[in-house]
Amino acid sequence: MTGQRVVVLGDANVDLVIRLPDRSSPERDLTGSVPHLYGGGTAANVAVALARLGVPVAFVGSVGDDGYGRWVRDDLIHEGIDTRDVRLIPDAFTPMVIAMIESSGERLIVVWPPERGADNLLRPDDIDPALIAGAAWLHTTGMCLRASPVREAVLHAMQIAHSAGVPVSLDLNLRLELWGWRDHIRETIDQAIALADMIFGSATEEIVPVAGVAAVETAARTLCGDRRTVVARLGPEGALAATPEGIFHAPALPVQVVDTLGAGDAFDGGFIAARAAGHDLLEALRWANTVAALKIGRSGARGLPSRDEVERLLGRP
Repeated sequence: MTGQRVVVLGDANVDLVIRLPDRSSPERDLTGSVPHLYGGGTAANVAVALARLGVPVAFVGSVGDDGYGRWVRDDLIHEGIDTRDVRLIPDAFTPMVIAMIESSGERLIVVWPPERGADNLLRPDDIDPALIAGAAWLHTTGMCLRASPVREAVLHAMQIAHSAGVPVSLDLNLRLELWGWRDHIRETIDQAIALADMIFGSATEEIVPVAGVAAVETAARTLCGDRRTVVARLGPEGALAATPEGIFHAPALPVQVVDTLGAGDAFDGGFIAARAAGHDLLEALRWANTVAALKIGRSGARGLPSRDEVERLLGRP
């Protein structure tokens, strides 16, 4: 892929990652529980995944004009990402995600501040229409559909891309375990889905609740609506994709789980990179599963692989 960039729009924050001791052990060893600070955010993680896969990326979002916010912006610049459309918001906190990682690799998440973080303050007039309309792809996140004005900014950007014929992907990122369905999120999600060509989500935690049916395949078909691709992530069972042409499945790669934080973001990045490079759906699912597997074997949401690592695992020279 040359020339046009993928534009990623959404949240950026810092992740404070704490590995919890093995609860089954009679002696609690805390030596491995020293907190580590990483860049994070569901959208920013996808941007970094794409950049490491050699895809030109521009990030659009807002962070606080504070120490963490400037650190987040500089970290994205270090990854080779265009940050000219990252807004530094005075008197607003850059959010921190405190991620406690169980010995199994599963994570427990707490977000601070719980309301009105700087990532919620991006406005529609912060969006550069030319950047969006000239993109090769627009990716965004449901994480930014719960609060105003960022909700309106995301929908505005999606409408610009939709009208310009730019492919649009949305990761649902509902986090129902944290926030439920409050704040009219169902109506907003429906608006965003209508503007999306591609939907990503956890099969049972997101695709099923949004579709309102219990079977994953039926739920994915329902959201597909014979006009978009819906990719349901199935964890160790891989991924299922519903398209107007039918249902496709790609198995996961075997991996020793270290940390599942950011695995879905890694998956999205792998899929978009493959599609932007012209690969078909099944190959894109293979890329997505490969990038996610490599990330899961490492600590932190930014334990993301390079393109060379992905191609080696895919069996390419």
